[in-house]
Amino acid sequence: MMVRFSYDVNQHLVELQASDWTGMEQLYVNGQVVSRKFSFSPQSEHRFRLSNGEYCRCQLISDATDGQTLCRIYRQDKLIASLKHVEANKFYYGYQLLLLAGLSCLLLAYI
Repeated sequence: MMVRFSYDVNQHLVELQASDWTGMEQLYVNGQVVSRKFSFSPQSEHRFRLSNGEYCRCQLISDATDGQTLCRIYRQDKLIASLKHVEANKFYYGYQLLLLAGLSCLLLAYI
């Protein structure tokens, strides 16, 4: 699943895209990639500066148990936005966890 967050920070369009399948996270400011990383961690952070020199950062926090992903945006170390994405199909996450548990049991039985 791909999640996307967009927010206007001092007349700069900040967009964060993240895929839980590939682990790829990309942060755009006004359409330009300013940060890119691979992360399968439930929490990651991207740091960047706006064209006016202001220091900003985005935190991405995922919770697979309830299908929520949060994006917190900070400007000059002050929280200015907390955006939430809730997966509409929570059954999908339960299916992923069940599949992982089943594969783990098969692997343990094989060993």
